[in-house]
This record gives sequence, structure tokens and C-alpha cells, in this order.
Amino acid sequence: MSEDSAAHRPEDPKRVVMMSLHTSPLAQAGRGDAGGLNVYVNALSRALAARGTEVDIVTTDLDSEYDDGSSGDSCRSLSDGRRVHVLRVCDTCRRDKSRLIECLNDLAHRALQSLQAASARRVDVVHSHYWISGLAALTVSSALDAELVHTMHTIGAVKHERDPCAQEDPRRHAAEERIVSSAAQLTANTAGEAADLQRIFGVPEHRITVVAPGVDLSVFRPPARPDARWEQPWGPQRPVRLTFAGRLQPHKGPQVAVAAVGHLRQLLPEVPVQLTVAGRQSGADAVEITELAAAWGVSDAVMLTDPLPHPQLAQLFRGSDAVLVPSYSESFGLVALEAMACGTPVLAHQVGGLAELVRHRETGLLIDTLEPAVWAQQIRWLTSQTHRPRRISQSAAQLAQHYSWDSTAARAVKAYRQASAHIARTPS
Repeated sequence: MSEDSAAHRPEDPKRVVMMSLHTSPLAQAGRGDAGGLNVYVNALSRALAARGTEVDIVTTDLDSEYDDGSSGDSCRSLSDGRRVHVLRVCDTCRRDKSRLIECLNDLAHRALQSLQAASARRVDVVHSHYWISGLAALTVSSALDAELVHTMHTIGAVKHERDPCAQEDPRRHAAEERIVSSAAQLTANTAGEAADLQRIFGVPEHRITVVAPGVDLSVFRPPARPDARWEQPWGPQRPVRLTFAGRLQPHKGPQVAVAAVGHLRQLLPEVPVQLTVAGRQSGADAVEITELAAAWGVSDAVMLTDPLPHPQLAQLFRGSDAVLVPSYSESFGLVALEAMACGTPVLAHQVGGLAELVRHRETGLLIDTLEPAVWAQQIRWLTSQTHRPRRISQSAAQLAQHYSWDSTAARAVKAYRQASAHIARTPS
């Protein structure tokens, strides 16, 4: 690199603001609206802080565990140096989260006050997550004269394409168009999501950076004896142990997992099946797992548990023969990556990021339909193999080693630099 080009290269950001208003990045994944987005923002911000970046997280008290009973906004510092700004929401928004969009101007101005009171250092980048935060970030980034970087996490139009029955705010698409037109840089979880941004919004390639999520490899890791779970063949004394982890809403497909167990019992009547569902109901279209299991006659085979903290979730994955990810769409699929890091085969719907992450019959199985009978057949195929599950387990764990949150942070910094370069090129 020449001295001239080095002199004009944007510097790494010194202070970054992460905005996630509809759910706290520190909330337990699997509860309410908490999921992969929460894990992503929490882990990415932590990795940025470890690189020496000053990080502020702006969220709300909609997640009840962060409602400390105070009457105003609050700011606290975490042990790793990150600051968390929690904005109080009105009772109307607490009763109906869709009303949050009506309060965004007020939330944005209160966020500005809290950020400016917390530190005198200039904010270089405002990184918003999901469309609701993106709208508020338009105001915040403009007032701070900071570059706006936005991550969709899911695109409303893509979600509708995959699942026309999914309930969606009618204001979402117009909001996403507005955010896309204003953001200096967009990040995508996968190359496929980057292509969707170009296809749906006409975003030029240079304004998109692929920032793949990572996995905490110190927590999600294979068992001490990786091959032990495959030593005993499946049979009357050795059940097939399956897991679904995620929000209990139709779009995530827990109903497919339960129905597949019903079909599998017919295909393999001599082999007991156990399905652990780790999650909590989410939204107005929640799935009643207990009722569904009873309807399929598999109440004895389905165990429902609350969302699990990462150490317990990793332990559950390590004790499973397969993790099922039957989502209608996924921009990436963190649950799949976390399971793979534990050396557990993943059965995933062949859509979105899952189609890029999972390698068919190498690190798991890709299934091109959500018909439960087909999922049952694929589970039976896996259990009929003598050595394939062990090889899939090994390959899955090896592939996961290429993903880390430090790598994700490095790619995010690249997006921040690209945002600065875009601003520099844009005429005033």
C-alpha cells in the first residue's frame, strides 16, 4: 500500500453504538423475541470491546428481567467495559410491542442524551439491528454525525416469500427501504442474504459487507469422547435423541419437529424417540407444544423445557443425535452452527443461510421441504447408517472451527471502514 493510499484509509472506529430497541441483546435467547439477533449483538459487541473499541448498547426495558423498577432511563457498565443504555418504554408499548414504532422519535432523543452523558468521545459508527432500531438510528446517527451501518437480520419481503402466512407489520417494507437508502453500509450474514439485498432493494455490491456470525467455541464444543454417543446402535435400549431449540412460533417450525416424531414412531416402532423442545412461546401465533404432542400421540416422547443458557444448551446438543432446524427461513441459523460446533448432526430446511452453512450429508442433512413425513424419513436414514453419523459429527465440528466472534468483529470493522469510505466519496 502506498503512503498516499494509507493516509486516506479510514481508521478503525474508536466508539461504536449498537442499537437493538425491540429486544435486549443481553436477554436469554428463546424467550419472547430473543433469538439469534440477541446472541449476535451481544457477542459482536463483546468481541469489539475486546479489540479496544468503546461500545455502547442502546436497548429498552421491554425484556422484563431488565426492568429494575426505576422510573427513568439507566446506563450501566458491564465487566468487559461495554455500556448498556436501557430506555424506559410506555405502558402502551409494554402491552403491545408493535406500538414501539410510534415512540421512536422520543426513544432516539433519549438515547442521544444518554450517550452524550456517558462519554465525551465522538461516536464513529451507529450500528443498528432490525428495522425498528434502524428507523431510530436514522435520527441518532444524523445527530451524532456518525456513519450508519445496518443489519437486517431478516428481510420482511424474504420472510413473506418463504412463509406467506407469517404475521408481519405492514409498515416494515417501507421502513426497510428508507433505512437501506440512508445507511452508508449494510451487513449481510451470508452471500445469499447479500444477493437478496441487491435483488429486493437494488443495493450496489460495494455497499454490502458479508459479516458471518460466529460461535463461542469455548462453550459449544464436542464431548470429551466424541465417538462415545455413536458406539451403541439405536434400538429398544437406545432411543433416538432429537432436539429443537428456538422460539415457539410457526415460522421457526417446532410443529414440524413434533409431527416428524409422530411419523418416525410409525416408521421405527421398535426404536424409542425422544424430542427435547427448548424454547418459549413467542408472539400471537405461538405454537402449543403440549397440545400438538398430544394430537400426534407422542406426549411421552416430547419434553418441553425453558430456553437454556449457553452452557446448558451446549450440553443438550452434545447429548443429542441430531438437532432439527425446520425454519421457513433463516438469514443464517446460529442454532445450527452451535449444534455443529458440538459435533452434532443438523437436519435443516434448505433455505437462506442454512443452505450455505450446512453441507448435505457431510455436516448434516438439508431437506427441501417442511413435510414432517419427509423429515421423519431423513431421520430414519441417519439412524440406519453405521458410520455416517460419526463422520458427519467430526466434519461438523471441524467446519465450526472456522467461525469465531473475533473473526466476525474483524469483518464488522471492515464494514465500518467501508462506511467511512462511502461517506468520504459522497458529495455534500
